[in-house]
Amino acid sequence: MSKKDVLEIGVSEFVTKVANPYFTLREDFSDVSITKDFLSSSIKFAVKNKVFPLFYEGCLKLGIRLPKEADLLMDEYERKWRMQIEEMGSLLDISEKLGIEIMIFKTFKPFRYIPDDVDILLRHEKDLYPLITKLGEKGYFILKIGTPEVVLRKIGKGGAYVDLDIHTRLAIGYLDVFRVEDLWRIQAYERFKLENKWIAFKLSEDYEVVREAAYALLKDFNLSIPGLYFAIHALMKRDIRKIEKIAVRSNFYLPLVIYLYSAQYLAHKLFNFDIDLQLQFNKRFISTMPLRIIKSEISREFRVPYPYPVSVIAWTYMLKTWLEISRNRNLKVLGQVIKQPSSKGIGILLNYLRERFK
Repeated sequence: MSKKDVLEIGVSEFVTKVANPYFTLREDFSDVSITKDFLSSSIKFAVKNKVFPLFYEGCLKLGIRLPKEADLLMDEYERKWRMQIEEMGSLLDISEKLGIEIMIFKTFKPFRYIPDDVDILLRHEKDLYPLITKLGEKGYFILKIGTPEVVLRKIGKGGAYVDLDIHTRLAIGYLDVFRVEDLWRIQAYERFKLENKWIAFKLSEDYEVVREAAYALLKDFNLSIPGLYFAIHALMKRDIRKIEKIAVRSNFYLPLVIYLYSAQYLAHKLFNFDIDLQLQFNKRFISTMPLRIIKSEISREFRVPYPYPVSVIAWTYMLKTWLEISRNRNLKVLGQVIKQPSSKGIGILLNYLRERFK
């Protein structure tokens, strides 16, 4: 690729390529003069899209000189991560003393990732307020009460803070993704040592792929850059057949299919990544129409994060509702879907519509 072609790359494509943890780039940025304004915009974009630590490391590897502000920002991220680790350890100590079973989810990725908050799932809803009370004694205060969770915050030295999202359900607003008790019953978690000090449980990676697929399409309405990297990781390193079975059992097979194929389309355009993705379509429940719509859009215009088409989102909600009723005789899903718009918040919906139609 010529220097001229490198310089014509937009901010979103530049950041997504440089930050990626899996591919060696064809572009050579080492001897290309990148303007200060372009790098400043790239840093802001990376922060907004939760990939700044990866972007920072990618720039170091590629010999791209970032402004001093990037070093200071990376120091802030490191302090935040250290505080998050310490507070997770404290939370594990507290939960063990109280006899409360918890599982961490959404927080860890198989690549460098510092989350905005730490997401915790309780096995028993009755444990919520005893845990909140004890955390209050440790300096936490309630920041927000959401649909399936309570958000607590603790402010540390120098203004650093940690947010704990404590969930009693693993849900998208009112719509359940997995039944909590089922996750413990079938041991859908991985046991690990946090900082070689605390024994912790986190949602297994295969279940995380299905959760990410459902959240991306039905909660966030877009395929984020970390979500893209996670899908690439799954395509390269996980047993897709096992993940498919989880998605079928939870009636989230269509979101999984859309998630993996969307990521494959984007990864091909960005990194020339090709993989023979042969999912086991059940044509009684899955139509390929949403995939054709998405592939057509991506081929016409590259965009990351990729906002899913409105028609595909609506299609998926309708299919999820029908499968829950026809397979599981679950009429509660009707009430969950009817309540769903109020759980999202008008701000997220407006942001989505602005991105889709700008």
